[in-house]
Amino acid sequence: MSYQLNISIAGFSIQLNSERKLTLDIGFKHFITNESGNADIVVECKIKDKNISFDNAEKVFTSENEELKFYEIYRKGEDLLFVVYNQQNQSKIQQIALLKADLRHWVIWSDEINGTLEPLLYPMAPILLHYAILNADAVMMHASGVFDGVKGRMFSGFSGTGKSTISGIWRDAGNLLINDDRLIIRRENGMYFIYNTPMFYEDKNKKAPLDAVYLIRHSPENSIQKISGAAAVTGIMAFSIQNNYDKRFIQHHLDFFSKMIESVPIYRLGFVPDEGVIEFIKIMEE
Repeated sequence: MSYQLNISIAGFSIQLNSERKLTLDIGFKHFITNESGNADIVVECKIKDKNISFDNAEKVFTSENEELKFYEIYRKGEDLLFVVYNQQNQSKIQQIALLKADLRHWVIWSDEINGTLEPLLYPMAPILLHYAILNADAVMMHASGVFDGVKGRMFSGFSGTGKSTISGIWRDAGNLLINDDRLIIRRENGMYFIYNTPMFYEDKNKKAPLDAVYLIRHSPENSIQKISGAAAVTGIMAFSIQNNYDKRFIQHHLDFFSKMIESVPIYRLGFVPDEGVIEFIKIMEE
């Protein structure tokens, strides 16, 4: 018996195929769709096989921080192999994945648990989305985003600079929170839009126009500076999610941001974490 799940995330249609039942995190609940046309991404989901060959594969990238190793990438011919680690038990391999050279066709091997496979268990889903954007006019960001019914704004910065704080201030003032951690920006018909992505909690599928980007930091007083040119491109690109081992991928991001800053203003924002920052931003945008 075969099983299929279809997902729509940020306008990308993803088809999961398996001979086992498939399960997904609660965060995917509102991203599952009944549409099953031509998918942008096709994933074959299989039971993990200890005999997957890494012969003639070269390690090209490791994603890790001081505490955790997330995944490793190996290049094997024109294809890519991923070793994804369990975030609760670093000695355990959670998934192994193969991405074909077209960046559209995946095979993901996972452990079978009670007759089911969970192929997109974190961090596999963000990995898949990252490579989906490389075939599109899109990027993925460490950022939060809000929509006030007229304008959509994105806030990005290093960890601890206040992405969740400032988006929470806008949300508490009655604005729509798109997401407070991970967004996808897409260019569509000459305009830019932000989309949320599935998280570890339940949330609806959301989209908003992108009218301004703020590179933020905490400050004793609200301050704003518009930036342009190379400063704007490098400033925002620093907070994009990217695997920078391949110059093609780096060029994709450079091209995207170089075009985006022509129509979406980029600001550096120092802010006091209270609701006064909302009026300050709106006044300074005029």
